[in-house]
Amino acid sequence: MTATDHLLDANRDLWPRILAHPFVRAAADGSLPQEAFDRWLVEDHYFVVGFRRFLARLLELAPDEDARDVLAGGLAALTPELELFRRTAVERGLDLTDEPCPTNLGYTAFCQAAPADGFAVGLTVLYGAEQAYLDAWTAVRDEAGQRSPYWSFIDNWSSPAFGAYVADIAALVDRVTGGTPDRACEQAFRRVVRFELRFWDAVSHAESW
Repeated sequence: MTATDHLLDANRDLWPRILAHPFVRAAADGSLPQEAFDRWLVEDHYFVVGFRRFLARLLELAPDEDARDVLAGGLAALTPELELFRRTAVERGLDLTDEPCPTNLGYTAFCQAAPADGFAVGLTVLYGAEQAYLDAWTAVRDEAGQRSPYWSFIDNWSSPAFGAYVADIAALVDRVTGGTPDRACEQAFRRVVRFELRFWDAVSHAESW
């Protein structure tokens, strides 16, 4: 069993809930209310802005050029991703400067703080967040198809290119942990899973201060 297999297996009680979350299911079957998607777009834009800072810090800590190549590719991909958010926000008349909800603020801060616990922990956080989005949006893609009004976003996190990037991160996690994640990595990964579920809850129920 690889390190990432271990992390996923240790969270088999929670991981399926990401794919089965009502927000994800509604995005897949076309029943997602416009206002819920709009809330998600504004909140996720805030998260990605913070996530870029997290990934840049992780890149600084990378132990070798192979690791830097993987992380630099992910960092570069965030620019067109943010452009997609901002372009869609203009089209939908959304204000991306709205204050983030408590869960989003906490999740973003958690990611940004993770590299302080070492490269392996920070990388595990990156893997958890990206694998969660790959799995969730692949589930949406399999059902929604290109006719979905949200196709640009669905494709962004379910494309073969994104899948290959997540596989590269997984291989890097396996390498830097020696195939066995320590307690700090296990704890960080589980927190990512919990935050992902709470994030979907927050945008579904319009969490506010």
